[in-house]
Amino acid sequence: MPANPERTALYRLFDTDDRLLYVGISSEPKARMRDHAAEKSWWGDVATRDFEWFDSRQEAAEAEIEAIRNEQPLHNHAHNTSAVLALLPAARTEPLRPQFTPVAKDGRSVAQRMAADIRPLIMSGDMPAGTRLPSTRDLCAQYQTSNVTVQRGLRILKEEGFAVGRNGSAVYVTSPAPEHLGDPEHEIFEQISNDERFPPRSVARALGASDREVVRRQEQVLRVDDRPVRIVTTYRRLAGEVESPVEVVDQVTVRPPTSTEVLALQISQEVPVMVTLRRTLDEHGGVLNVQTLVEPGNLCLRLYRTPIVPQ
Repeated sequence: MPANPERTALYRLFDTDDRLLYVGISSEPKARMRDHAAEKSWWGDVATRDFEWFDSRQEAAEAEIEAIRNEQPLHNHAHNTSAVLALLPAARTEPLRPQFTPVAKDGRSVAQRMAADIRPLIMSGDMPAGTRLPSTRDLCAQYQTSNVTVQRGLRILKEEGFAVGRNGSAVYVTSPAPEHLGDPEHEIFEQISNDERFPPRSVARALGASDREVVRRQEQVLRVDDRPVRIVTTYRRLAGEVESPVEVVDQVTVRPPTSTEVLALQISQEVPVMVTLRRTLDEHGGVLNVQTLVEPGNLCLRLYRTPIVPQ
């Protein structure tokens, strides 16, 4: 092992046909190989390994980006955000904006529209759990469609956990939420990864870090009643000082899930996710860490209270 503790290896993993499978960096590559052997489904394809040492982790990380960009390993894109960012061009100073096009009609299928009409009634509590949904005949008449289309709409609600069918009976409203959601005693955090890498640009800005600064990244999945309900990714600067947190600032957005999120949260593609970019601040306004919280739209709930100060 090199004497300089800052030295970091850039490693490349190849298969028997000399195809590049994966590129990564580590100051302890032997330990990283053991981790890969235990975690990576493609590890059995690895035939040869190549190691290149750099004097600092920063240099190794920059070389990793270049290797991913130029050599395009087969498996980096499967989970590594920095690998995707390596393939992106530099951000434009004046971002392009799409031209607004008015929406003249709902382009979704009848089945999707039917599910979209029923879903908010269930989520708001206007159709509480146990309520019998309208019969297939009534839904066919209401939406002027076939029995097959109505069954497709009901299947969407069933896949999202909002409805359940009973053999020889009707379809009833149910809740997709685990029984003990919100109870800390039933929460289990499963660690997915803990490493150092380039953060996404949004996280780098929130941390006050440069695009080329390596940060500590920890990814966990929160499970309740053995069901995944939240992906929590925490970023910290390597040279950050330990201070007491005094404030949390949340930025909330909603979007369709990525393929990774569909699998990690076990949701259907119809379910959007709520993404919270959370900054934890110290008493001087410095950012201690940045978290991204990704939650299924059919499970998450936020309650906001804002005091009104008399003028």
